[in-house]
Amino acid sequence: MNKKIALLVLGLSTSTCFAAVSLEGKYNCHGTEIVSNTSFGCEMLIKKTGETYASTASCDDGNAYQGNAVYDEKKQILATGFINPKKAEETGVAISYVKEDGSLQTDWTYINETTIGHSLCIKKK
Repeated sequence: MNKKIALLVLGLSTSTCFAAVSLEGKYNCHGTEIVSNTSFGCEMLIKKTGETYASTASCDDGNAYQGNAVYDEKKQILATGFINPKKAEETGVAISYVKEDGSLQTDWTYINETTIGHSLCIKKK
């Protein structure tokens, strides 16, 4: 009996705590640039492309990014590779944690850096 209860508790604690969120749409994002330590804001668009997702972001500092992502719906995690087409050194990877309200809390870095940046993207209504 105790084993069954322990397995049930373990199963509940590892399952998704909220319903799946649609990732498609526009987001307002903000964070701090890891190289210059300056704040940035971006507008990002996410579209489903078959089994994966494509993203584009236009930022207030004039930079723009393109990305491709894989979404683990069970864990509510979006893994993305991205590039700034005008600055190859701004190629990187990101892990976004999808929150219950649809926002994305993201840890990211450029491939040639050793620092992790953080950003928050709020889905537009």
